[in-house]
Amino acid sequence: MQTIYPYVQLIHVICAIIFLGFIFFDVVIFSRLKNVLGSDFERVKSAISSKAIKIMPICLLLLFLTGGMMMSTWVGSKAGGYFNTPLQQVFMLKVILAAVLGCGVIFNLTHRALGKQPPKFMRENLHKIAFVFGFIIVICAKVMFLV
Repeated sequence: MQTIYPYVQLIHVICAIIFLGFIFFDVVIFSRLKNVLGSDFERVKSAISSKAIKIMPICLLLLFLTGGMMMSTWVGSKAGGYFNTPLQQVFMLKVILAAVLGCGVIFNLTHRALGKQPPKFMRENLHKIAFVFGFIIVICAKVMFLV
């Protein structure tokens, strides 16, 4: 793992930038454009979202795969446990937040695949939650090496 770790980390960071960049755009920019674009808003949003919907699942899958690959470096039997050091505790906070996000995404995608609408709360708030959790995860990524 040590040999490929830098490459896995690079893929992980690139996917995180793409994923959080889209989430930022959706939460911050789209909400402001609604007032500016008026009736054209839905057309513009659907044009952008139709491209993003093809990229985001792959990006999120790569985030989870690369994160899981790197996880063995910081926690587990070889690393001496899961919550023994401050680094491991902060890291596991990242893992828990990412797992909650992953469950939310799977929940929404499953509903859509079955031809149903996800619950209103999930439709309206998943990206806001992902934005906050993503921000916390990025902060934890830096803090875990400082504690």
